Amino acid sequence: MITLLKDLYYSFPFQLLMLSIKRHQFLLFFWVFLMVIIIGKFGAHIGMPAVFLDPEYLGHVGYLSFSIVGLGFGTLYVTWNIVVYILNSHRFPFMASLQYPLGMFFINNSILPAVFIISYVVAIIHHQTVNEYQPLPDVLLGLLGFAAGFILILLLTALYFNLANRNAESIFKSDKDVARRKKLFSKIPYTEIVEAHHYTRVDFYVTNNLNIRHTRTVEHYGPALQQLVFKRHHFNAFIAFIIAFLLLISIGFFLENPFFQIPIAASGFLFLSLLMSLFGMFLYWTGSWGPIAIITFVIVANHLTKYDLFGSQSRAYGLNYDTEKAAYNLETLRALASDSTILNDEHYFIPILENWKRKNTDPHHPEKKPVMYFVNVSGGGLRSAMFTTVVLQRLDSLAKGKLFDKAFMICGASGGMMGVTYLRELFLKEKDGFAINLQDSIYAAKVTKDLLNPVALAILSNDALLPYHKFTLGNYKYFIDRGYAFERAFCRNTDMRFEKTLDDYRQPEYDAKIPVMIYHTAIMNDSRRFFMSPHPVSFLMRPLGENAMDNKLEIDGVDFCKFFEKQGGRHLLVSSALRMNATFPFILPNPVLPSNPPTYVMDGGALDNFGIETTIRFMKAFKEWITANTSGVVILQIRDTEKMEEPEAPKQKTLVARLTDPLGTVYNNMENMQDFLTDYRVDEMDQELRGKLSFVLFEYTSDKKEEKAAMSFHLTSRDRRDIVRSLGRANNTNAFKRVEGYLQK
Repeated sequence: MITLLKDLYYSFPFQLLMLSIKRHQFLLFFWVFLMVIIIGKFGAHIGMPAVFLDPEYLGHVGYLSFSIVGLGFGTLYVTWNIVVYILNSHRFPFMASLQYPLGMFFINNSILPAVFIISYVVAIIHHQTVNEYQPLPDVLLGLLGFAAGFILILLLTALYFNLANRNAESIFKSDKDVARRKKLFSKIPYTEIVEAHHYTRVDFYVTNNLNIRHTRTVEHYGPALQQLVFKRHHFNAFIAFIIAFLLLISIGFFLENPFFQIPIAASGFLFLSLLMSLFGMFLYWTGSWGPIAIITFVIVANHLTKYDLFGSQSRAYGLNYDTEKAAYNLETLRALASDSTILNDEHYFIPILENWKRKNTDPHHPEKKPVMYFVNVSGGGLRSAMFTTVVLQRLDSLAKGKLFDKAFMICGASGGMMGVTYLRELFLKEKDGFAINLQDSIYAAKVTKDLLNPVALAILSNDALLPYHKFTLGNYKYFIDRGYAFERAFCRNTDMRFEKTLDDYRQPEYDAKIPVMIYHTAIMNDSRRFFMSPHPVSFLMRPLGENAMDNKLEIDGVDFCKFFEKQGGRHLLVSSALRMNATFPFILPNPVLPSNPPTYVMDGGALDNFGIETTIRFMKAFKEWITANTSGVVILQIRDTEKMEEPEAPKQKTLVARLTDPLGTVYNNMENMQDFLTDYRVDEMDQELRGKLSFVLFEYTSDKKEEKAAMSFHLTSRDRRDIVRSLGRANNTNAFKRVEGYLQK
């Protein structure tokens, strides 16, 4: 037994594993990262496992899409082995005598990849059968595609290195040949010849036939000759790395071509291959200073991004960044929110209210006042987009196709606004004579088409490498980044025109042809918010009470279009307004706006995830008109989370957990804090409207917490089914009945 353990210890695979653990933590990080993302809880929170386990290509998941993923993983596998080979081959001189040294190295250095492949395959089978409801034969066909792509990369690699690499006996056949090759590779830096006592002992290795074989001595070659053998291999490996780098860069030139929009899993594997190669080069060229060199590189690269040399700062499309910047200071904000400006803006909105009232007044009973509806939707990625869509479709059915006629205003955040923006556009097309059934289930399917894949592809092949690609919009040019990829993908999925601006909706909203929609986004500089509407909305910028002009009362909102009037605020693309409203951290970039100092914005849900604050401020500004001209107000709040959850029991916590508790508590309870404030605000507003305010809540809930759809830009088949099923749960059934009662009044 002791002999067996000793033989195992001095086997080539085990020594390579121990060497990686001891010396190459930076390279091991990539395998750990993949395992955490695909199988761990962190990845589940942002829906990353789904795109690795359910790869989509050209709108389909199957043999072809899995084959492309196999190609990507094959590249990562080859890169891992090449990098470790370059860093460590000189420690194993016996390889110089092997017929195919690199091939033998691949086989013996596959413990970590093998563990990952097994875990990955099991995770794919589980995900496809449990979450995507795919029959096992179809799943196995997809895995066959993955294997085919993986094997193809291995065959191409074997062919390349078989033609380029040889062992010592085949490379150096004469003293003249040795001298010539010494001169050829003399300029390639390499580790000094390793002394014999620094060699790693290896007694056994695994052959290409998976047999166990004893190593043999290579002392007759001499250390210098061994080094030249490995130098040649390293040079050929470097050429392979350049090819992989150019391949990933080239994809960035064709981001809008669906043919080049490979699955995120494949692009992710390619990107990790690139990083692994880069880190390997740092470790190779700098030796023991490798970790410090890597950290220095990251710091310098991070510092350079602030100068926007290659479009590293995202922008809002439609705005003019070349003209004079808007002055972002208290003086400007107070001028925008002056008494006279607010009064003018309130007068501006009265005709819109009157147009809405005229449309909703029964001509047979003109004395009967209409009910005014406000729609508030929450953030939450595509799960919120779908839940918002299916709820509004059901409500439109109850309203006999008149829901968007009865609704006066729509506001909210992130995913919910994606769904309602799409439905409002369809409603406008229906008004313009297009044959559209707003309640058709195809629209819920379209709004939930994958967005994560194009965004991630833009990150990996453009943003993280050389984000210098540009596109032209009117008279302006903008850098292409993942924000652009998000907007284009959303418009493509929903058949919306990418070039449509806020101003394109101004007249239909003014005529009350469609509901008014107000987007908002949080300003990172000072936690104020921009309100984006083609109409003047200065009355949303500050409190409107008797002491409103007291300088101690802070202005916490900014009328976006009025503030950026000279920069073309009303020409902001609707897709950009939607993106700024849905800037999910890390996934989408934080746009910089043309102001002085520059203002950066983030997800509107950070300050108001349900749009209720915008609604309350509007009702407060026009409470006299609402009281005199309506029979009541109904706020329809559609959210992707449960409002009143049972408090969780405290758990025993580690020291690290206790240290991170304050920050985690604030983040996890953000919605609770907004809900508490909302209840007070709604109650106060109800009193000001003399009891005319009603609040109806629709919540996406799941039977089991672990089965609830992830807050992501990608949904599984099970996610979609669970979202639709939630409409029939008791809380939502009662909410539909309440709305039906209001509609019958």
